[in-house]
Amino acid sequence: MAAHLVEAFGRLCLITVFAWSGVQKVHGFRVFRGHVAATVPRLGGLPSDVLAAAVVLIELGIVASLVLRPLERAGLTVALLLLTAFTAYLLRLLRTRPDASCGCAGTSRTPVSGAHLLRNALLLVLTVATWWAAALTDGPSPAHYALAAAPAAVTGVVLLHLAELVSLVRTTYVT
Repeated sequence: MAAHLVEAFGRLCLITVFAWSGVQKVHGFRVFRGHVAATVPRLGGLPSDVLAAAVVLIELGIVASLVLRPLERAGLTVALLLLTAFTAYLLRLLRTRPDASCGCAGTSRTPVSGAHLLRNALLLVLTVATWWAAALTDGPSPAHYALAAAPAAVTGVVLLHLAELVSLVRTTYVT
């Protein structure tokens, strides 16, 4: 039963994160494309608009594969690879351009920070736990999804916007 809930929670949380992120990037694609052009070194000569579109398509492809039972392991594998690559990208940004936004949700202007790295670490752990749970079960039942839906959706949105939430509660003292 626990593995079923872990899988349901993980799949729904990852679906929320990647769907929210992908849709936000589509909505503000011009801004996201500009962000990619300014912060990502040329990969094999790919133009920034192609790379930006590829990121969006990969995120939405992860969502689709996590929805379809026979493809969930492929979706989890791609999520793990994308999160690993994005974590490396964040580390590079933090070292070289700490004033730059991570571009996580398309038009976010929040500067890259340790909160982004923490978020990605948590998402990587969640992805591995979901993979583990999926390997142990024949899939969650509708009841498992019903139990996990609200907490997974809230967790996904909170994780995606963790840096913004941290900046809201951070207090600056003026002396």
